[in-house]
This record gives sequence, structure tokens and C-alpha cells, in this order.
Amino acid sequence: MSRFWKPGTEKPRLVDDEEGGVLFYTASSSSSSGYGHASMEKQRQRLPVFKYRTAILYLVETHATTIIVGETGSGKTTQIPQYLKEAGWAEGGRVIACTQPRRLAVQTAASRVAEEMGVKLSEEVGYTIRFEDITNSELTRIKFLTDGVLLREMMDDPLLSKYSVIMVDEAHERSLSTDILLGLLKKIQRRRPELRLIISSATIEAKSMASFFDTSRRRLGRDGEENGPRKNPAILSVEGRGFNVQIFYVEEPVSDYIRAAVSTVNAIHDEEPMGDILVFLTGQDDIDAAIQLLTEDPHSRKQGLIVLPLYSGLPRGDQDLVFSPTPRGKRKVVISTNIAETSLTLEGVVYVVDSGFSKQRFYNPITDIENLVVAPISKASARQRAGRAGRVRPGKCYRLYTEEYFINEMSADGISEMQRSNLVPCVIQLKALGIDNILGFDWPASPSPEALIRALEVLYSLGILDDDAKLTSPAGFQVAEIPLDPLVSKMILASNDYGCSEEAITIAAVLSIQSIWFSDRGAQKELDEAKLRFAAAEGDHVTFLNVYKGFIQSGKSSNWCHKNHINYHSMRKVDEIRQQLRRIAQRIGIALKSCEGDMQVVRKAVTAGFFANACRLESFSHNGLYKTVRGSQEVYIHPSSVLFRVNPKWVIFHSIVSTDRQYMRNVIAIDPSWLTDVAPQFYQHQQLNPRPH
Repeated sequence: MSRFWKPGTEKPRLVDDEEGGVLFYTASSSSSSGYGHASMEKQRQRLPVFKYRTAILYLVETHATTIIVGETGSGKTTQIPQYLKEAGWAEGGRVIACTQPRRLAVQTAASRVAEEMGVKLSEEVGYTIRFEDITNSELTRIKFLTDGVLLREMMDDPLLSKYSVIMVDEAHERSLSTDILLGLLKKIQRRRPELRLIISSATIEAKSMASFFDTSRRRLGRDGEENGPRKNPAILSVEGRGFNVQIFYVEEPVSDYIRAAVSTVNAIHDEEPMGDILVFLTGQDDIDAAIQLLTEDPHSRKQGLIVLPLYSGLPRGDQDLVFSPTPRGKRKVVISTNIAETSLTLEGVVYVVDSGFSKQRFYNPITDIENLVVAPISKASARQRAGRAGRVRPGKCYRLYTEEYFINEMSADGISEMQRSNLVPCVIQLKALGIDNILGFDWPASPSPEALIRALEVLYSLGILDDDAKLTSPAGFQVAEIPLDPLVSKMILASNDYGCSEEAITIAAVLSIQSIWFSDRGAQKELDEAKLRFAAAEGDHVTFLNVYKGFIQSGKSSNWCHKNHINYHSMRKVDEIRQQLRRIAQRIGIALKSCEGDMQVVRKAVTAGFFANACRLESFSHNGLYKTVRGSQEVYIHPSSVLFRVNPKWVIFHSIVSTDRQYMRNVIAIDPSWLTDVAPQFYQHQQLNPRPH
């Protein structure tokens, strides 16, 4: 059994760093362990976090909240839950939770911990992400899950009573769910003083997080001793095992960061010693384009390059390729979104190419449009990216921006998602948990009042909140039960009245997936032709129904998918999600019924959920310019839509993506009279009639 601190024995040595108030542990080197799998155990002991093991357990024992600042690759995600279990925090049927903002990080961390412990994933170690529960309520003692899933668990168990310790990992990403979770965990601790929290992060401002969790108006016992764990959070800094990384900047700003990234990879491959390359781009489209350029480029020597994509919607098999060791004599090039910035550790990377951009969500409450925008990263992100190069030996980071830009123009930290997102999903979650005073909720970073008011307004017009801003019964509570965006949930609810719930559930399942189409590099023409085989004049949502119908009729065949440029793994996932949504729908009283091909009722159900996203084609517009009914924003149909260049007079979109223009994705044609039918309090007739000239 490994050594750990036991209350009542001599405390471990902790040194207070005067400057930052950060506690450093001066480790004794005699830690030994009689744990099985000798080589695995040796690997565990080589991780930087291992020498802090005793200190971490001591701080968790004595403080209600412990903040651990540790570089990516220090081992904190996989090791700390195991240390806690070894120290007895999972005894008596209790569970240790570790949350991550990203699904892929949940899966990889759980798999690794199960492997290290020599147990089957889904038994003692398990994970839960939306629509996938790989746990066993009797056996699971260490559970990895996304922040969003833990929030949903609160709906059944508001005090999260089965958990003894909750570790919120990657807290610096400040996702919407992470911020709500931190606010709620602070509330829960008041009711459950014995609950321990560990907030772990790569770059977090430890001081501001510590002051947020500091509730130390001390409850003193008779002898003046504080009862229970201390309320003031402890801060522990865990160093990574970084080597020196040389930073290179471009001399002049680049006009096309994808081409610049590809030529940098070629230059590294031609001139630098062996070692894997990690390239940071913004999203799947960029990554596919870069891979195409790299694999097709005739001028460069491509022997020995293994080019692999990495993004969250990637099928499991492709993910595993990224993490597998590089064959001797080969060089791996991983082209990734910012998921590889902190959430995942890739061994073997010596060179990093940083485009300086990432995809970020930005919401404008005035226009009521949420955009997915390619935006410059912060200095904190740039440092994280560079750090990926120094894991195995001294590395090099090539930044595709100038040093002057980095020093003078790049912002120090990113903006938390809470301050740049549409808050509709977040407001309904808090309402469902019985928190009515949303404006007075204790947030780590306050959202804008305009965004909160707009969210309340949209939920009111959807019939989810009543005049007192409380959840309506039954509609509000039903929507809160469905683990989807409230607009999609409202569409499912409305489909019950229109008699097309089977179709609405299929559409909802497809909208939960990044893309059902499989774009082979350089096969855009074939993909467009494949889409035409399924295309419906009504729009993308009805096209999805045609694809799903074909998939089922083919006997869920992978060959059929391949022939039609459809992603087989995505369709399997759509089918799984669909089955789960059907079970949820039945549980909340929705009758499962098909409209047998009557697409008008399907379009009405979509309108009932997404009426706020209505747009009208501008009269005399030759280039497909639409204006949103709400806010008169200029938008265009995205080229990937089946309605691209068809340009119906009135449409509703599912989301907006911004490049040179604002493009509507997943678009359906509607009759404008439906808007006043489904949302009379949102639209009035005179808005819809063209003004007389």
C-alpha cells in the first residue's frame, strides 16, 4: 500500500512561498509502493505530481477546497483520483468524481486510469458523457464526467450526496458549465461541509478562485479549534516536467494561416531532427484542408509523415491513432483544435506550430445572434501551446504571428464563456435546480445583465417560464428533463401536438452530432452529388430524415454509408441518441408517433422551437441576402446547406457561423404565418407584412 498522510501523525512539510502565497511541498524521496503492475507503477511514480502525493492528501483532509495549479502533463488528472481512492475517500460506497469540460478528455482519462489500476473500464472506474454512461452504480468508485453531466445529476440529487470528493479539472477553460458548476458547488458546500472540492487547472488565477471559495467565517469549537475542514482554500503548485522550448515568430503577418502552417510543417520535416509535430488550427474544416494540402503537396518529401486529425467529433478509432506510439523512422503530425492545448497530453511532440487562432462562441444579446467565430487566442493559450513542445526533450514552437503582435496586442487571458454566450441553456438549468434569483446567483464571473434578460425573454416566449419567471408546468419541467438545447427540446415537445414526435426526435439526434457527412479530401463534388440524392426542397432538417430513413432501410450498413459519403460512426451515434431520446420522451409523457411523410407538420414543430431564428430574403436580392426578423442582421445560407442558392423567401436556421459573412447552418423553409401562430407574444402581424412603399 502506498504511503499517504494519516491525520494524527506528523504533518508533511509545507513551505509557504512569500510572493504568490503558493504552497510548495518539499518531497521526501523515500516514497515507495507495493502496488501491482510494476512497470505501470514505476511510470506513475515518474510523474511530477507523485512527489506531491502526501501534500495533496493532507490538504484535502484539512481544507474544504484545495486549488491545484499544475501544468498539463504533470499527471494531476489521472493520479489525484487514484491517490484519493488509495487514501480511503471511496470507502463505504462513496464515489470520487473528476469533471472535464470536454468529452474526449473524459474518455481518455477514464481509460488510462482503468488501465493503470488494472480494472475493466465501467466497473471500478467509469465515465459518463451526454448520451453515454459507462459506469456501474454498485461498483464504480472513480467516475470521470463532463461538467454538464454533473449539473444534470443535481436535478435528481441536488446535494450530490454520493460524492465524497469532486475534482473540477481544467477549470481555467472557464466553460459555461464549469462556471455554473463552481457556483453551485460553493452552495452545496454550505449544506455539506464534509464535501471536499479540488479545483485543478493549468493556468488558473489561483488567488481569484481561492477568494471565490473562501467562506471562512470560522465555526469554532469550545477549545477554539475550527470544526471540520478549514473553510479557507489551500493552494498547491505542482510543476510539470517541461524542457526548454525555443520560440520562433514570423517576421511579417501571414495572410493564410492554413497554408503557412503546412509550409512550416514541411520545413520542419525537411530540416529538423526526428520528433512529432503538433499543429494548432481552429476546427474540423481547417484541419481537413491542412491534411489535404499536406498529403497532396507534390513539391515536398512526404516519406515518413503520418498526418492525423484531432478534434472532439472524431470517431474513437481515429482518436486512438493519435495516442498510439509513432513507429520507428516515422514522424507523426497531429493537426488539432485547441483540445490539445491543455485537455490532452500527446507524448512524443517536439515541435508545435501555433496558428494563433481558435474557434470561440460569441453572443450578441442585442441582435440575439450567437456566432462561432475564428478569433485570436490569448497569451495564456499561446504559452500552453508552446509548452506542448517541451514534454520529452527540448522543443521548438513556431508562432504564425509576429513577436510585436504577441507583446503589444494579444490579450493576457481569454474571456470566460459565461461572458460571451447565449445563456438560455444555463438559465433553464438553474431554474430546474430551484434557483430563481438568477441575477443574484454567486457566479465566478458575472454574465452580462443584457444576456440574462434576453435568455429570460426567449424562455418566456417558448412557454418554458411563466409571468413570475418560474418554470411552467408541465412544459418547463419537461424541457428541463431533456438533455438538449432548450430550443431543440421545445421542438420535440411541440411535435407531440403536431403528431410527428418520431421525426422531431430523429432531427434532434442529428443536430446533436457535429456532422453526418463524410468529406473525403478532394471529393467535394462527389459529396455534393450524394447530398442531392437525399436533398429535400423543405431544407436540411427534412434531408436529415431522408438520410436516416435510408440508413435504417440499408440495415445500418457501413457500405451504404461509404457509398453515399455519410459518416457511419456518426449515424450509429445518431441511432443511439435517438433511442435514448425516445425513452426520455416516453418518460415525460410524449406519445411516440410518426406523421407518415407529412412534412408540413414537421416544419411547424421546428418553427415552434426555433421561431426566434426566423429570416426573410431581402426583396430584389441577387446574392441570397437574408435579414433576421429580430434585429435585421444580414445573413446568408451556408454553402453546406441543401437550400444554398435555392433561397426560399422565409427560413429558420439552427445556428450561425461567421467567416467573411454570417452564414446560417441547418436551414428549413417556413410559412411566415406560422410565426404568429406559435409565438404570438414574440411576433406581431405588422412585423411580417412588407411595409408599403
